Amino acid sequence: MPCQTRSAARRISPNPACVLRLAAWSLLPLLVAGCGPSARDESRVRAVEATIDGITCPACVPPLTASLRRQFDKAVAIEVDDIRDTATVRLDPHQEFSAKAFRHAVEQVRMRVVELRLDACGRVEAKGNERWLTSGTSHFLVQGDRALPLNQPLCLKGRLDASHEPFTLDVTTFELQHP
Repeated sequence: MPCQTRSAARRISPNPACVLRLAAWSLLPLLVAGCGPSARDESRVRAVEATIDGITCPACVPPLTASLRRQFDKAVAIEVDDIRDTATVRLDPHQEFSAKAFRHAVEQVRMRVVELRLDACGRVEAKGNERWLTSGTSHFLVQGDRALPLNQPLCLKGRLDASHEPFTLDVTTFELQHP
């Protein structure tokens, strides 16, 4: 099919199918060079689930939700479950995570974080005998029995010990990020 058609007035106009083909071919060099959206590694804390002491009834849910919303204003979702005594924050890709800020938001409503579980993506690097996860601007000392691939984009889940620095992530599961 020709890329130009002639109308009755003898004007040349582009064929719509050809325009789409040319647009697709013009994006190909960007994808091959690694500039496409799928070529970028995800590096951030995606979600936090905490076991909370002090959620005693359904009336406790709105104040805790509001306190977490104030702290994590760009969160995609905040769910507080009074049956399971948990609070889950799913973070926006541009929202940074802080364990101290999470704990502070919970303590503002006279509750206490018992346990933090993270879903985070980033890269694990070896520094001496230690392994460190860099996830966005957060850095966690990595522990666990799992042999994690180093310097590759990963997504990890695990329990975060934020009781003292450095914060330690005990990895329970991981998977390689796919390009």
